[in-house]
Amino acid sequence: MKLKPLYFALFAPFALAPGLALANTTLAPVVVSADLRDANSEDIAASVELLSADELQDRGANHFGEVLLQIPNVNFSGQSSRPRHIQIRGMGERDEYTGAPNASVGFAIDDIDFSGIGMVGNVFDVKQVEVLRGPQSTRYGASALAGLVNIQSNEPTAFNESLIEASIGSDNLSELGVITSGALSQQDKSPQYRLSFFKHNSDGFRQNDYLDRTDTNKKDELTARAKLRWWAGDNTQFDLTLLHADINNGYDVFTLDNSFTTLSDEPGKDTQLTNAASFKISWDGALAYKLISTTAYAESKMVYGYDEDWVYPAYPPRWGDSTYQNTKNRQSASQELRWISAHPVWQNSTDWLSGIYASRINETNRTDYWGISTSDYTLDKLAGFIQLDHHISAKTTLISGLRIEQVSSEFSHSAGDEFSPSNTLWGGQITLNHQLDMMHLLYAGLSRGYKAGGFNTGLPASAGNEFLYYENETAINYELGLKANYSRFKGQINLFYIDRQNPQFDGYSYDPLTGTDWVFFTENFDSAKNYGVETQFDWQANSQWKLFGSLGLLQTEVTGSPLNSAFSISGREQAHAPSYQFLAGTQYRNDNGWFGRVEIQGMDSFYFDNVHDIQSKTYTLAHARVGYETKDWDVYLWGKNLTDEKYATRGYYFENNPNNVGVEEQYIALGDPRQVGLTARVRF
Repeated sequence: MKLKPLYFALFAPFALAPGLALANTTLAPVVVSADLRDANSEDIAASVELLSADELQDRGANHFGEVLLQIPNVNFSGQSSRPRHIQIRGMGERDEYTGAPNASVGFAIDDIDFSGIGMVGNVFDVKQVEVLRGPQSTRYGASALAGLVNIQSNEPTAFNESLIEASIGSDNLSELGVITSGALSQQDKSPQYRLSFFKHNSDGFRQNDYLDRTDTNKKDELTARAKLRWWAGDNTQFDLTLLHADINNGYDVFTLDNSFTTLSDEPGKDTQLTNAASFKISWDGALAYKLISTTAYAESKMVYGYDEDWVYPAYPPRWGDSTYQNTKNRQSASQELRWISAHPVWQNSTDWLSGIYASRINETNRTDYWGISTSDYTLDKLAGFIQLDHHISAKTTLISGLRIEQVSSEFSHSAGDEFSPSNTLWGGQITLNHQLDMMHLLYAGLSRGYKAGGFNTGLPASAGNEFLYYENETAINYELGLKANYSRFKGQINLFYIDRQNPQFDGYSYDPLTGTDWVFFTENFDSAKNYGVETQFDWQANSQWKLFGSLGLLQTEVTGSPLNSAFSISGREQAHAPSYQFLAGTQYRNDNGWFGRVEIQGMDSFYFDNVHDIQSKTYTLAHARVGYETKDWDVYLWGKNLTDEKYATRGYYFENNPNNVGVEEQYIALGDPRQVGLTARVRF
């Protein structure tokens, strides 16, 4: 593990904090909605990163991918136009080629499940982004073995408000966002609405020399959202959310020389057309509980493809002139009923919560790659969960939770593959939460996460069961944390240790039986360990200056031998698990309207995959934002990656260069280079 001097700088404010309570500038608490029971961020006994609407605006973020790498121990696999394969604490997938999705990181927007297809993570007009690290099985089930990303958009308002935001910048960037919100009448509890629209266009930082184009890796994205809230009497509230996303991005990233200049004759695409809705009913009656019913439905059509040889026909092709294209259609529906106690039971000592959850995902795939193949996949989940918050004393609470989940799936493939596994899985948590004083919360927890086993497709008929199936994974997470709140200083530090049994790892190789063609597979190793530290702070030094920082330290281990014995990662760090990530910066805002922010983020090197030892390089990025703010309008000049650092978000190692026949080489997907722009915002 490589330690930086920044490590000590990030921990120092905990020692300095007691004197901070004397200031009159405070940091307001924020409610975490991803927990089973809504709680203030400083009161929840878990490792949580919470980005409020103000924080997202100050960072200049309009998509979750723009802040993802600034969150301690969170990474992603950059082989799509927007992040869709996320890793938390080194756990998570890097691709999905089999047509049988099995996410380790949950991803939800307004109670709609988008796990594994998180490209719709636009954060314009978003109330907050919540990232819960570690197994969240009690809260979210089998799709949250590593953690959960939860995005909550802004609610309708009783007063009228509207906003227009526009941006221009390098890479031919143009953005337009519109918001309007209010009530249908002036009467008390009149129905309320909120409408938002956001359009993003940019060229994608690539120059295709063969086609003489700058937009083969473009982003062309539209997100529209409508929300309606109304009431029936004094005790029942209805919330309807409608979401439409039309993402029509190009995909032209990989090159033989690892540059921003591509040579493909048939550049790919990465599109997603989504229509989704959620409907929530909250009933707070005279009985001893509150009932919340949440219904969600989403339909998404996605096309992902690329020029498989990366070059044009006249270039001496190594693999021939070929393309890869996958068309995916996914429908998902879910229903949750949650009962929450209105008053403590058992001599006013215990709050309780219980619920049931059912969902279905149906996904069809058509893949055109040296022929056409099709598949149909259905995943059904049925779960029951319960949580008890037992107040041992005024300062100490024991939180215990349990979730039992039935996971059943059916898969059929045009090549003749048919699978229908069914698993009963369980997870839970026990957490002791102790309020040391008004400013310090100490917690210690034990949680058990789970992830269903599955099957590998596209293997030859002679493949044995050891290649076809992989088993359930379980993860035992031990966590110790401290949260501090000194009015204008907030900080947290937590230590974690995750013991994984039958850990699932994905990889790719030539066919392990025939030695030809590419196959993508998932297999179990014997065990794995993921452990480390996460810390972060926000210090409002005075009414104008704020200092902030975060640090994630991570160590990972693997034990076991791969089925394809040509390579072993036993004893090595896991893929996409950098040993450190950090963010540090300062922000200035005065009463005269001037605003400034500077931030530095960095990441250690990490292995790209579990089938070779090729790594990325360490890197540090610098961002800045200056502006002028008034009651009715704001304007900002901003720059991202100001030093134009070259860094990788995904990498492979294989033979592909026709000029070096028989030689395996490293190929990387590059992160965005320097970009500067101007953003203006008008409120009325």
